[in-house]
Amino acid sequence: MKLFKNRYVLVSLIYILLLLLSVVLTFAYYVTEKQYGITLSTGDIEIVAYISFDDLYVTEQSIYYDPVKEVLIVNTYDPDSLNYIGKLDVSITIKASLASRVRVKMMDEWELTRTYKEDNRQTVETIYHTNKETTYYPFSLLKMGTNFAPFFESDGYAYSQEILAQGELKEYHLVDGGDHFSVRNNVFFEESCILKLSFIIDVIQANRYVELWGLSRDFYNR
Repeated sequence: MKLFKNRYVLVSLIYILLLLLSVVLTFAYYVTEKQYGITLSTGDIEIVAYISFDDLYVTEQSIYYDPVKEVLIVNTYDPDSLNYIGKLDVSITIKASLASRVRVKMMDEWELTRTYKEDNRQTVETIYHTNKETTYYPFSLLKMGTNFAPFFESDGYAYSQEILAQGELKEYHLVDGGDHFSVRNNVFFEESCILKLSFIIDVIQANRYVELWGLSRDFYNR
């Protein structure tokens, strides 16, 4: 959290973000209608992330979370795997002490690994996707969650259209599954494809988006 003049506060919370400092991890999940996990509180804002693969809830200790690279590991090719992309659900809740604007940047890295059967040699390739319809994240196979219809900008951020009211607890359904990625398996080699997923979540005072985010004054008047 950085303090700016006039006592305004810019909170930039980094959630499972690769290669950045001051990383703060916040996970939570529900069991029998009770909330468990770690909730981050700065005094001005609270953010809780809810991550699951169907009924399998992800915490800091999950085998599908990489504590070294600080990313979520998602299987994109095997529907029977517990962490399959089609089962993925990501939501966050945010509560701020003042009226706020919210933006989210999704960072997805798709790694295709090919293992040659003759000598067990492996090659790793980064996969890129074409842009799909508006229900998907740009250039990704991940689907946006229900009722999440942000404005996308060239900086890669998804800007929530609504103002988060002071003291309001609001849920943002970020991800609701994704498309299967087909891999090959023949007499020469077999392939696998893993998605490494992270997010940046920025929350600022609602009337400071021009100077702090560099947006035009009429950005939200679309």
